[in-house]
Amino acid sequence: MSVGQHALLDFRDRGLDNEALDPAHPKTGTAARRPPSPSKMDPSLPAPAPAEPGNICNQPFPPEVDEADLSAARSILRTGALGATALCALTWLATACSKHVGWLAFCVRSGLIWGTAAVVWVGAENAVRKVEKELDRVRFGLLNKRAAVHSPPTPESVEWLNAIVKLVWGLVNPEMFVPIVDMVEDTLQASLPSFVDAVRIADIGQGTNPVRIVSMRALPDQPGHPDYPREEWVGLDQDEASRKKAAAAESGDSEDPAKQIDTDQTGDYLNYEISLSYQALPGQRKKLRFHNIHLMLEFFVGAWDWFKLPIPIYAMVEGFVATARFRVQFVQNPPFVRNLTVTLMGVPKVEVSVEPFTKKLPNVLDLPMIKKFVEMGIAAACAEYIAPKSLTLNLAQMLVGDGVQKDTKALGVIVVTVHHAVGLDAQDSNGKSDPYIVLAYAKFGKPLHSTRIVQGDLNPVWEETAVLLLTEDEVKGEENLSAMLWDSDKRSADDLVGRVTVPVVELMKDPGKMHARTDKLHGFEDANDMPGTLHWEIGYFEKVPLNKALKNEESPNVPAVAKEKHEQVQEKPTVADSQEEADALRTPPDPNIPSGILSVTIHQINNLERQDIKGASGSREGQAGQDTSEPEEESENLPSSYCEIIVNDDMIYKTRVKQYSSMPYFEAGTERFIRDWRETVVRVQVRDSRQREKDPVLGIVTVKLSELFKNSSEVTRLFSLQEGVGYGRANISFMFRQVATPLPRTLLGWETGTLEVVGGIRIEPEPGLGGGGGGFDTKKLEICVTDDSYKVPSSAARVENGAVLWDPPVDKVRLPVYNRYSSAVVFEIGSGGIGPLGSGCDFMAACWFKDVPDDEETQIRVPVIKSPHLKQLRQNYINEQTKQTHKYEVVGWLTATVVLDSGLDPDHEDFQKTQPDKHRYEAYDRVEGQAQIAERTAQIENKDDLSKGERKQLEDEKQHQLAMRHRGVMQYQAARTGKWSKEGLKKRVSKIKGKITGGGDSDNNRGNTVEAEA
Repeated sequence: MSVGQHALLDFRDRGLDNEALDPAHPKTGTAARRPPSPSKMDPSLPAPAPAEPGNICNQPFPPEVDEADLSAARSILRTGALGATALCALTWLATACSKHVGWLAFCVRSGLIWGTAAVVWVGAENAVRKVEKELDRVRFGLLNKRAAVHSPPTPESVEWLNAIVKLVWGLVNPEMFVPIVDMVEDTLQASLPSFVDAVRIADIGQGTNPVRIVSMRALPDQPGHPDYPREEWVGLDQDEASRKKAAAAESGDSEDPAKQIDTDQTGDYLNYEISLSYQALPGQRKKLRFHNIHLMLEFFVGAWDWFKLPIPIYAMVEGFVATARFRVQFVQNPPFVRNLTVTLMGVPKVEVSVEPFTKKLPNVLDLPMIKKFVEMGIAAACAEYIAPKSLTLNLAQMLVGDGVQKDTKALGVIVVTVHHAVGLDAQDSNGKSDPYIVLAYAKFGKPLHSTRIVQGDLNPVWEETAVLLLTEDEVKGEENLSAMLWDSDKRSADDLVGRVTVPVVELMKDPGKMHARTDKLHGFEDANDMPGTLHWEIGYFEKVPLNKALKNEESPNVPAVAKEKHEQVQEKPTVADSQEEADALRTPPDPNIPSGILSVTIHQINNLERQDIKGASGSREGQAGQDTSEPEEESENLPSSYCEIIVNDDMIYKTRVKQYSSMPYFEAGTERFIRDWRETVVRVQVRDSRQREKDPVLGIVTVKLSELFKNSSEVTRLFSLQEGVGYGRANISFMFRQVATPLPRTLLGWETGTLEVVGGIRIEPEPGLGGGGGGFDTKKLEICVTDDSYKVPSSAARVENGAVLWDPPVDKVRLPVYNRYSSAVVFEIGSGGIGPLGSGCDFMAACWFKDVPDDEETQIRVPVIKSPHLKQLRQNYINEQTKQTHKYEVVGWLTATVVLDSGLDPDHEDFQKTQPDKHRYEAYDRVEGQAQIAERTAQIENKDDLSKGERKQLEDEKQHQLAMRHRGVMQYQAARTGKWSKEGLKKRVSKIKGKITGGGDSDNNRGNTVEAEA
């Protein structure tokens, strides 16, 4: 019986008759069958399911080359290793365990003896492994010759494609694999043990041995279906939730929230399932290894950031098996393809061999611990794309486009105004609660906005407005917007007071306006009612189309002279861009719509390097003044860079650290709601994560959106790094899409600023109060913000026409303001006692910054109130609702002129406690602060006329400028390390203090709102 007849009988035994092989047959055929798990597949087999080949070989093959049995040799070597171990044990007992051996001698002798035993075992195992590798190489060559002589007349069905892959494989630039390597590197970095500080993939090579396609089949699609296309038909319905969702949508029992998104997917689709296999060429010689896929990793071992010892490791991919499904979208316009969706049908089976990358160290059994660690990192990176998860690539942009995202991920914004809550449940033993509200998407759970804490109140009045981004992920995930009320506790977990949820789809049905709501509070389960109601407003607002009336000519951001002489510098839309994406390059934002969504993406930094601040020693005649050579990837002075995005002096995003690279590839960014793009300033700060130093600033990119978006709504270009101790050009994309929100002018400012109280403060007492000034003229006045205060003595008060006027002894009272839209300036009048035994103040007046515009002199008039519960009232917004639920008496009216100066200034320097605060202030200081100091210094005509204090201040500012640029004393690493040690000690003391007191530092009240890249 021939081999072909055996194969046919095997087909019948498995129940695969001709009808089952027909894809049109109602029975489940091979075209619709799910592939086997990659973990059960062998990369050496010709197909994923060897019993189901695509072509039957009718010729018998010669017998295969038998595998060599090395068990006898391994047994002999292990017996010798056991004998050597026994001899070492006897030697150890005789020399290290005698009576008169000290501890030092015992440790030295034990280390030498047992180290010798370990070397013997490693050598024995390595000898066997090297012989196995060489025998595998010989056997592999014999099998190749056998296959070439006795190959069947009908080749494997995808062999023609493998021939093309083999030809192209050696021509592919390894830089194409940078995004994949970048993802694996980040996964390894996140999984490092504590004694390893960092890891980087220093080099990658695909070799000459190509990946093989072992199976390829088309998957059925349903273009005639009314809901065509659907992601679930590509195999993305592997989880139970997706299967139920697909079945419900097809039966019409429920509305599919993703339907509105899918209507954008025009054209036809081609679905394929491809199984890939890779088998490394066998052999132990170093010369053969570079024919396979290989990596060079560097592990940096250190202790508490004191030192980092690089350990180079060589990793080679021995083999892998993977099955993926592809969905290609075909359109009518060139290049006729648009999106490619890829999903893995299981965790790929990957085998890696790892050894030290040096001749001085042996191959320690392929370093099994590191081998498992690398394989785990690759598997974890692939797990992000296992069905039902997927990766979508814009092939059109990759083929003929510029690869830059032309639209924001956010579909629009949800505006939430929290007014007040009534009748909350008491969670504390004193019969009160300290409530605050957290806004989040219910399934995702991550807090997106948190209100201020109102202490000791069951009827809090917030009057806070938050804006949340809504993306496609929330719509497809059928998210609910959740408002959760919590009771703040210092030394225990916060207690739930109640929550309210609203479906996102319900908000999208009526966009463009706010909806007032009064909702009853529920517990963790909606069926559990809790006391209290929440009064709030909520609305969904979509992105508005570009204003075609503002459309410019082509390449509006390129000077006319450059356009005429150099055609390559022109900004032109590609054929892959839609009409709206093409218009974004030529249409600026509408100046009448201030708010919108800003997207900032940091692609990479070119030629990044540190400055060489060392002087030339010895004979310097004829030498170059400074190092002007090109940056090298193997230099000892490579920076470990990361980027921070600062919007309006608030840090919002931080990338991961790219270890030791002059061309760091980030491809990371964020999207944020911008209240007024006309006044927004964005800074991208690049820092060097350096050992035993405060991360120095390599450079800063400062962009004013009003200038950047003068001619277009999307800009991608190289920006030079400035004001730092490094060089380089950052490739950054900025994109802005406007949203017409109902925010008033007072809500369009910055979150950080400085309060200026200009002139005097006047209080008009209510009629009926005793005395000429109602008794206020004998009181002291204190102006308080969240982080600082200023006291005006009672001696500065005087009575004028029945009113009391305080004249502060300074020209302007300046106080720092943070979290501007949830804070207020409080005027405290008088004191109810002496020192800490006093009750705080007798009267109070509060002006909330949400009612004050930026950078304008504003006259405020607020009520002066008297109450036994002023501590509660200072956190409540004073309005009619507050009057109904709180007991207080209005005893006068306070009038003052204030200016809210947007952004940071020198008054903020002493209040930067956390690392994000210090980093954002340093960016301001380098870009604006030092420029102001230089301008002020230049106006001094004769420095000899300055006082001693002024000269000292001038000298301190000069030394500060030198220190920021690592000049002067700071050019020596010992000085920078000393400063780093001092701040590290202060940070640890602050942490211990916070644990003891339970409250931590006051700066923690501002919260950490910096988004970090995963």
